[in-house]
Amino acid sequence: MAARRAVVRWAWRLFRREWRQQLLILALLTVAVAATVFSVSAAYNLVPSADARFGTATHRLELDRADRHGPATQVAAIKAWFGTVEVISRRAVPVPGSVEPLELRAQDPYGPYGSPMLALRAGRWPSAAGEVAVTDAIATIFQSRVGGAIALDRRPRTVVGLVENPGDLDDEFALVPPGDADPPTAVTVLVRASAERAAALPAEAGGRLEPRPACHGAVLCATATQSEGATAAAGVLALATVVLLLVALIAAAGFVVVAQRRLRQLGMLAAVGATEKHLRLVLLANGATVGAIAAVAGTAAGLVAWIAVAGGLETAAGHRIDRFHLPWWLVGAGMVLAVATATAAAWWPARTVARIPVTVALSARPPRPKPARRSALAAGLLLVLGVAGLAVGIDSAHDRANPLLVVAGTMAIVLAIPLGSPLAIRAAAAAAGRSPVGVRLALRDLARHQARSGAALAAISLGLAIPIAIVIAATAAQHTAGEGNLSDRQLLFRIGDAEPLVREPTPAELERLGSEVDRFAASLDHAAVVDLQVAVNPADREGRNGQILRPAVVLGRRVGETTLRDVGVLYVATPELLARLGLDPATVDPHADVLSGQTGDLRFANQSGPDPPPSIQPIQADAYTSAPTSLLTGDGLRRHGWQPRPAGWLVEARAPLTGAQVARARQVAADAGMTVEARDHQTQLTAIRSGATAAGLLLALGILAMTVGLLRGEAAGDLRTLSATGATSGTRRTLTAATGGALALLGVLLGAAGAYLALLAGYHDDLGALGRVPVAHLAITIIGLPLTAAAVGWLLAGREPSTLAQQPLE
Repeated sequence: MAARRAVVRWAWRLFRREWRQQLLILALLTVAVAATVFSVSAAYNLVPSADARFGTATHRLELDRADRHGPATQVAAIKAWFGTVEVISRRAVPVPGSVEPLELRAQDPYGPYGSPMLALRAGRWPSAAGEVAVTDAIATIFQSRVGGAIALDRRPRTVVGLVENPGDLDDEFALVPPGDADPPTAVTVLVRASAERAAALPAEAGGRLEPRPACHGAVLCATATQSEGATAAAGVLALATVVLLLVALIAAAGFVVVAQRRLRQLGMLAAVGATEKHLRLVLLANGATVGAIAAVAGTAAGLVAWIAVAGGLETAAGHRIDRFHLPWWLVGAGMVLAVATATAAAWWPARTVARIPVTVALSARPPRPKPARRSALAAGLLLVLGVAGLAVGIDSAHDRANPLLVVAGTMAIVLAIPLGSPLAIRAAAAAAGRSPVGVRLALRDLARHQARSGAALAAISLGLAIPIAIVIAATAAQHTAGEGNLSDRQLLFRIGDAEPLVREPTPAELERLGSEVDRFAASLDHAAVVDLQVAVNPADREGRNGQILRPAVVLGRRVGETTLRDVGVLYVATPELLARLGLDPATVDPHADVLSGQTGDLRFANQSGPDPPPSIQPIQADAYTSAPTSLLTGDGLRRHGWQPRPAGWLVEARAPLTGAQVARARQVAADAGMTVEARDHQTQLTAIRSGATAAGLLLALGILAMTVGLLRGEAAGDLRTLSATGATSGTRRTLTAATGGALALLGVLLGAAGAYLALLAGYHDDLGALGRVPVAHLAITIIGLPLTAAAVGWLLAGREPSTLAQQPLE
């Protein structure tokens, strides 16, 4: 034990004396830890919380004042079943000069569950009849602040406060005391109970029960208010672990340099009786010291950055952010991970140096490179296992995946790249026999220092594999002309929002909206306009923003025992719509419920109860996801007791729509109070490809700069020898350029190969998607990166350092 303490103290003294030589490793780890802490803090706070709709409750029930029992009877039954409840009443009131009604919300700000849904910004809470607290947007509309008066629902009210929903800053409402919003348009009841208790709610209570998204099983979700953010933060920490793996590989190359620099000192230590464990402990203590310093400095920098920018992110996040509300256990886990990463990066160089004979260590010569046959076999085995794991674990045809197999397969491919890096370096050195002397020396020097150059190559390869995989996957997700949401000649005007909730307009409003659509279609050289109707269950209704909405019947495909994936809203098969699809009404099977071009196990996705599968009549229809390609027949409508409701209009032009025409359509829809959907040209995918390519190039160039600096810095003795024999600045330039260019070329080839192998396994059910090759982006990476690395190395390596000329030859 005394010997170990002495070795650790000696390692600490060496670090204090040589910390400048390890500044690159320390800076890299510090930046990685700072980025991790900032990302974890942001993910924890930026994810929307269910508090905005549930408060601290586990379930909410939506009641309808039109129910035959009335909300009072329902509330009494719910309270008798659950005990403590909180009732929130809503009433839609008209606003002068606006087509959208205002929500008058009656809620107790000190209620047992709903208090997180309210926050007082100024003034006080309303407590008496005739008092109201409003949000900032409503105060702006009425141009009235605290102390002013506004007229709501034909009643003058005094504004006593400014309020908001801190979990949803877009939630606009006027708050009144409980009982001052009668008769309510809709009633929400918040309860806290186990899933079993909620599921056994008596039928006389009625209403639509909605569980909190974070609540599962019989647990009461005591920490439900934090689970969403904690899950996202943990996911970010998992991604940060991959980044720290890259940092560990770069750090490993740096620690190899440190070990080589201390080789003679370690030889002296071994000569006086130190064991292999003691020699390993020297570098492990050094790695732990570097990791601890980086963890503290990086955490401090990340927290300072988060506190500085958190306030400016509230508008983008849509909710209030407490900058000091952080997942401290995850921050601590990131610090521990940084120390473990640095220590692990120092382990392999420590193991290698500890096995060097004393005489070789005292000579300070690098050990002879070991054959790479074993690592090549291990790399090949891991590649096979990784590809097989991804192929078995991902079932894209049924939209299912086995997380354990996916993670194991990905990690196997990731680990195969470092094991295959030494073989790639030795192959490049072997192929350098007929190259110029500068290139030959650079490649053979990489092979001679195989440990450090192999770790650097692995870091470059992994750093490029991720953005290359993103570029390829984004290209595979690009829709062809016959895929996507709509064709480039179609526009879909909807009454209300774009989600499958149908607003019931008055006949006059429906006629006005139809006239606006027809007027716009006439400007497109008499484009075809088709009225669209959807099927709704008259028993289902939902209150939102003071409006009554009915969910449209949705068709879904079963992809698991209890999982349905929506494939589209069911439109009513009107003669006009059948004619547009080229279908003869006489050919419709009277026993068919649905006409659809979709395949698989199709069900009604949003209908509860033991409803049997619909009878499907296959048809030939477009593959567009938002177009009316799944229709509910009139006979199916009557069999299920559903009713048709107007949903919008499909406009189809004779030629592809221009950007100006789409913009005009959006303006028409906004002025009329509708929404419109045009073809999604997936411009975000182009941005993702360009961003991933740029990020990969910057990351690889940064790794190359540090790696080449370490390698060429350790070759100072060789450069002095070359200078003494008459080598010119061109030779020095060639050495640096060849080192950077070779590592970049090998790294991009290994990274691209690993990315394609992983994606081939993941897309084995749909290999045609990978046939769309992102030639431009891959060419920039595969060709541009090596050329850039070589050019930068050539430009920055010409001058001979003054310290180099002053040092004598050994």
